Amino acid sequence: MIEMLNPFLCRPVIAGLISVALVSTFISESTAEEWLFPNSGFEAGTLDGWTAEGDAFTLQPTRGDNPNARGRESSFHEGDFWIGTYERHDGKSGKPGAVRGDVAVGTLTSPVFTITKPWISFKVGGGYHPGQCGVGLLVDGELIELSSGVDSESMVSVSSDVTEHVGKPARIVIYDNVTGGWGHINADHFTATDQAVIDERSKFAFVDGISAEAYPGTAYDQQRRPQFHFTSKQNWLNDPNGMIFDGEKYHLFFQHNPKGTNWGNMTWGHATSPDMLRWTQVEHALLPYSIDGRPGTIYSGTAVVDHNNSLGKQVGDTKTLVAFYTFATKPKFYQAMAYSNDLGDTWTYWNEGRAVVENQGFDHGERDPKVFWHAPSNQWVMVLWVQQNPGRVRFFTSKNLTDWEFASDLLRDWAFECMDVVFLPVDGDKDNVKCLIYDASFDYEIGEFDGEKFVSETGPLVTGGGNFYAAQTFYNQPQHRAIQMGWMRGGPNAADVYDVPFNQQMSFPSELKIRSTPDGLRVACSPIREIDSLVKDTYEVGEVELVEGANLLSNVDPLDLVDMTIEFEPGTAKQVVFDLPSVRVTYDSETASATYGGREKDGNRVKHELMPDLKSRDGMVRLRFLVDRMTLEAYRLDGADFRAVYTLPNPVSESQSIHSVGGTANIKSLTIRRLGSIWE
Repeated sequence: MIEMLNPFLCRPVIAGLISVALVSTFISESTAEEWLFPNSGFEAGTLDGWTAEGDAFTLQPTRGDNPNARGRESSFHEGDFWIGTYERHDGKSGKPGAVRGDVAVGTLTSPVFTITKPWISFKVGGGYHPGQCGVGLLVDGELIELSSGVDSESMVSVSSDVTEHVGKPARIVIYDNVTGGWGHINADHFTATDQAVIDERSKFAFVDGISAEAYPGTAYDQQRRPQFHFTSKQNWLNDPNGMIFDGEKYHLFFQHNPKGTNWGNMTWGHATSPDMLRWTQVEHALLPYSIDGRPGTIYSGTAVVDHNNSLGKQVGDTKTLVAFYTFATKPKFYQAMAYSNDLGDTWTYWNEGRAVVENQGFDHGERDPKVFWHAPSNQWVMVLWVQQNPGRVRFFTSKNLTDWEFASDLLRDWAFECMDVVFLPVDGDKDNVKCLIYDASFDYEIGEFDGEKFVSETGPLVTGGGNFYAAQTFYNQPQHRAIQMGWMRGGPNAADVYDVPFNQQMSFPSELKIRSTPDGLRVACSPIREIDSLVKDTYEVGEVELVEGANLLSNVDPLDLVDMTIEFEPGTAKQVVFDLPSVRVTYDSETASATYGGREKDGNRVKHELMPDLKSRDGMVRLRFLVDRMTLEAYRLDGADFRAVYTLPNPVSESQSIHSVGGTANIKSLTIRRLGSIWE
């Protein structure tokens, strides 16, 4: 058995190659290194002793750091010469940095040598194409794959345990059978060693230039800063991650770029709150890093409270927090884990950030692990999006949070990233609990989950919309409520348009429920009741006819932050128009829908659909609006639909009003609550 010292090389080989188990680590120093055979490091400047077939290895070996000469990463070769089938410079022809591309294919086979030491060590880079582009060992008539590349020109040191073959004759085979992207192999410095070879670049290291500091000098007093929606003090945010209650406070982790107001450098930003509303941003939690020569960033995931010390890392009485995230690296993403023994202040990367669940082979970007404790089956469950077109969601189970076993696949065309799973009582009946599963776009199904497999009873359906995306629920919520927050994606770059130091925001926290309807079980969503703590004063109107030309808000002082509910009969009015801070919402009686005034990324104003299906129920339309400095959230009062959208950077008009157009509407009730700031 050949045992590899690198986890990202742990892949089955193609037909015709012997399948081997590959395991990985690096140790501190190499010892007693010797060449496998003459010219095994290509320092003759020729292929003397090697046999080439095909045309991939013409103009080889290449000389010098050619990738670096053309502005790419360094090859990290040894000596002067090395194999690089993409390169065109051999020291005699071509020039430094010249390339021949990925079109050539072929093999390069070494002379016979005797395996004399327990390890064969070498350097490898180029494309990640297991079984098609890499390095193998021909021994006992079998070709054993040792390594493919890592989708990088930089070569990393790899050591293979060949103890069981000591004393046997063997050959090294370098092969390049790929003509597409990254269809080339880099290799160098084949030696026999007593121990595995060090590669300092393969050790765990944080990416340079990204600090955990969370902008201590930045305030929340900008004119256009949202006042009851979470924003980062500075820079970009997107998906909410790892939302959790630790027994004392709530945590919101979030996708974050610490270096700018556009997407990039994905890091887990971090904020805490006593009530899911008033947030204090603290140091970033999980930072981009490199391990085994593979740099990567921290994509979305979830966090759990390890209530029964499954991981075995608990210190004292403080429960361990465990975060699961996608390590976004080349050639393929995988799922990794970190844990905290101090309620989220500091984090330890399990196994130095290596995979706790390897890429499943369906999509190089499979991502966003959702982990939860399933009490009826007494185990942890992970839900992972692994494939699009067709959509595939994979369930895993574990007893200890580190060893995950495949349980089942859910094949759904609608499923795409950021899966969440919630268990909710139907109509509040704790004896009738159903499983809700949904994706980033809030496509959902309701059914049963037995710890391994989901069985659908309702759906697929969809709710939510506008700029609402990638919502997750708080884990360990103390009242056992399902409370979610989503990313409000899109809109203009706030830093460019609004003169603020950040870009993007979260939706207001909302509570999910499952209700019985004439059409079957449905999800209902409404703002959390904790919003009451933000109310400064209230304006109410009872039943009144809204005739054309009248303004229901004529006696109301100027509004800013608003929570408004209204029930009305459209009557003879063609439209009911709401001129609210920075946004005009228009209800159209003929289409039974609502539109709002928005702005495109180029700054042009445009009318957008807000809610497409607002047919009256019992003759009544019931709506709720949350209006913040740059956003609007709209809910049907039965919770059956909601939208979160970006609005104009400037007021639509100098006045505020609620008025009818083309007839009279009947207002049954109106309540406007002025809200305070979560930053005060």
